[in-house]
Amino acid sequence: MSILAGLALVLAGCNYGSMIVSSYDGITGKSSTTVYSKYYDNGVWLLKDKLGIVVVVDHEKKQIPIAHGMVQSIGALGPGDSVASGKVSVVLWNFDSVPHQVKFKRLLTRGGELDFQNQVITAVPHEQIETEVGVIPIFNYGKSVQMTLELEVAGKPRRIELELPRRTLQQLKQYFSPGSVRPYPWGGRSVKG
Repeated sequence: MSILAGLALVLAGCNYGSMIVSSYDGITGKSSTTVYSKYYDNGVWLLKDKLGIVVVVDHEKKQIPIAHGMVQSIGALGPGDSVASGKVSVVLWNFDSVPHQVKFKRLLTRGGELDFQNQVITAVPHEQIETEVGVIPIFNYGKSVQMTLELEVAGKPRRIELELPRRTLQQLKQYFSPGSVRPYPWGGRSVKG
């Protein structure tokens, strides 16, 4: 199952990797709660109106629910609790009638580097292709992931700075329900033309 299809399935409930943030406004006396999913994503054009890319990070934190809750309740969480793994996938959206090859060089984050070893992915006409490319360390309580993606498109090197916001459950419903408009530059367009 693709990550983007998985985003649509996570529309209800919480899971490991999700995060709940509560806040209180002392002036208005109102409190609010935001539930973040385990997905971070963002998309940009590689070739304007022809080829887009989406980078998705799936937040993975291995926990034993009861044991973690007990450790948390006595305030004994250690430094390792702040680190999680992010499974990285790239999705190429080809809106064009010709194939496009993308050579992936590397992905840089504050936590390290992911070397793609010049992996070439071909985006076939009017299709969307998803490839899992590796795992990066991420901050367990982060609301976004900053990264630099180095690749080559149409024989030209590209360096793309991306901030992937951690989607709230509300945003997942808004952007990934059937018939919705994606939060990428191509919006509601379909690769099928």
